[in-house]
Amino acid sequence: MSAENFDHQTTTTGSAPQVAPGAAQDEEIDDEALAGVNGGGIINVGGLKVHPEEVEAVINGHALVRMSLVEARRNPITGAVVSARVVLEPGAAETPEAEVRAEILAACRSALSPHKVPALLKVVASLEMTAAGKLARPHA
Repeated sequence: MSAENFDHQTTTTGSAPQVAPGAAQDEEIDDEALAGVNGGGIINVGGLKVHPEEVEAVINGHALVRMSLVEARRNPITGAVVSARVVLEPGAAETPEAEVRAEILAACRSALSPHKVPALLKVVASLEMTAAGKLARPHA
């Protein structure tokens, strides 16, 4: 593409907004339905790319974590932030949840770039799985 005809051509990135499964095209879509994720599951945080599996690998490395799911959440400033849902091992009940969360975030801060560290981290009882036994990734 030359500089002379740059203004007359359109370039697309191939990324499209992701609509939550089951949402009709003409329905109003809330902030949770559209996330800062492209078709390949990569989270876009202010133009910086985050692969959810990279963050999950760090989180899952914690001794008290059974599994995790990293996804995008809308942010008015950066477009999206990294959010993580974490399932703890059954024996983790003796450790205060706030302490476990702080340890997980500290591990993320030491192993990941700042834009990859989860801005939100929620401990949940379980995560949705597919029929094949894999994590269900609704926005991927």
